[in-house]
Amino acid sequence: MRIRTATTALLATTLLTLTACSSSSVTTTGNLDIPGQQACNDFATGYKDAATHETRTALASKVEASAKDSTVDRIPDMSKALTRSANSNDEAWKIGADAFAQACLDAGWKAN
Repeated sequence: MRIRTATTALLATTLLTLTACSSSSVTTTGNLDIPGQQACNDFATGYKDAATHETRTALASKVEASAKDSTVDRIPDMSKALTRSANSNDEAWKIGADAFAQACLDAGWKAN
């Protein structure tokens, strides 16, 4: 139970950081390339509205389309995982979203 609570708290913090960019500018550091940046921006902008299977699937498809040309290894890989999780249950979606968000942050994506 403690692990689940800690995981939920980490997920919430990560996603709040990502969704903060929906109305602010975005900067990058590290090795995030333009397709990766677009995928992270797409995810951050659409995550909070992705509450249904249909909206999650649409968002994951958009993110994966942007991420496919990224040379940052984890961005395309985690976008594919996001797509798989969008077709599953709520818990899987949260895990997939957290993994993609972490890949963005690790590559240097930041919300201002």
